[in-house]
Amino acid sequence: MNKILIVEDEKSLSEAIKFKMEHQGVNAFVSNSAEEAMNILQKEDIDLIWLDLKLPKISGIEFLKIVRDNPAWKDKKVIIVSASGSDDMKQKAKEMGILDYIVKNEMKLDDIIKRAANA
Repeated sequence: MNKILIVEDEKSLSEAIKFKMEHQGVNAFVSNSAEEAMNILQKEDIDLIWLDLKLPKISGIEFLKIVRDNPAWKDKKVIIVSASGSDDMKQKAKEMGILDYIVKNEMKLDDIIKRAANA
């Protein structure tokens, strides 16, 4: 079973994503901050990180840098799902080895979930 870590600051959205993921047979973990996500990564063998860039305290891109700099996490698959996507930010994220960069309002939530679940 796939284990996906959803790092999303909007609690209602993260719970909806978790619910839909679990209906597809995916074991989903929810984190509303980078700090909480790091605690989950220390305890669980996560297959994919669904990462929003707008997070409290530590931004999504800063969190991605922490993940890439940690020998135990550096090869984790990451998909960024964010409300915004400037070309510069997309390029920077791709250089950091993400699988995909999805702008939330450009796709239906169900389609994003299917894409993440099959990554």
